[in-house]
Amino acid sequence: MGDSAGGERTVTDDAGREVSLPEDVDRVVAVGPGALRQVAYLGATDRVVGVEDGERDWIRTVPYNMANPDLRDKPVIGSAGPNAGGNAEEILSVDPDVIFFYGDDSRAETLQSQTTTPVVSLQITDLGGETTRTGIYETWRLVGDVLGLDGRADELETFVEGTIEDLHERTADIPDANRVEAYAGAVSYKGAHGLATTRKRFSPFAYAGVDNVAGGVGTDSPSVQISEERLLEWDPDVIFVDSNNRDRARLDLDSETLDGLTAVSESKVYTLLPHASYHHNYGSILANAYFVGVTLYPDRFSDSDLSTTIDSIFETMLGAPLYDDLRDTYEAHRRLDDLDG
Repeated sequence: MGDSAGGERTVTDDAGREVSLPEDVDRVVAVGPGALRQVAYLGATDRVVGVEDGERDWIRTVPYNMANPDLRDKPVIGSAGPNAGGNAEEILSVDPDVIFFYGDDSRAETLQSQTTTPVVSLQITDLGGETTRTGIYETWRLVGDVLGLDGRADELETFVEGTIEDLHERTADIPDANRVEAYAGAVSYKGAHGLATTRKRFSPFAYAGVDNVAGGVGTDSPSVQISEERLLEWDPDVIFVDSNNRDRARLDLDSETLDGLTAVSESKVYTLLPHASYHHNYGSILANAYFVGVTLYPDRFSDSDLSTTIDSIFETMLGAPLYDDLRDTYEAHRRLDDLDG
């Protein structure tokens, strides 16, 4: 992935750009949705010398920030948001060795020119299926190569694949006719959404062996808007909603039109940890898969203590047992009817 000569080396980033780096990278910043999260997964937040302003505000409850609260005290190097591009002057003031960047490739070139600092462009995706996961593993290896933490990147890949394999094995022999049909609603995508926003490919369902009623929607878009009529037609056994948007989902579910849904009448609507907050929360996606599995197939997960399992996920990926804090912060992994509305 990289070549070295003298005191410098070259890596090829996820945009195919060849970037010259110093041999040792001790000071970094990360710009754009999900960029800093990848540094946190590699266990290298001690090298971060500046952060986007959201780390002090609305990103405080995102898992990687909760696991690394010292990030909130770092100097600000730009505004957070879907079009974040970093502030060149503020970045220069903290003197990083490397800038990790997620966003438009042309902006990466501009930022590198403005700061005369190597900019490494990252490709960040959902965990998804095997092919999609290969992409994020390559990104982890790239970040690991830049930081000299190749072994950590391999460790993360092994852990994620082992976790997904465990989930698959628990439900693999359930006949299709016996699989629970479920719907994931109010799933964030570049902002907050109501019940009608779902995913054709919803990783927690795929990993836990659940039949996603939206799986047959004819689109390749990662986020899908469906009508109330379509949801009534599907009439899923169970509904899960993103806890970031549960109030929006509750308003939608309280409509007279949706009162007839089986999941509503039988009080089988549950909240999940946010699937995405400033890009995808990989630990939360795996945690949600276990909650879905325990909720829908309790006999298949009877040997798994949910709290212990999920704490292990966050400890391995982010270095801290976050489950109780996350569950309380978001009122997640609960029945919606049990929450104050």
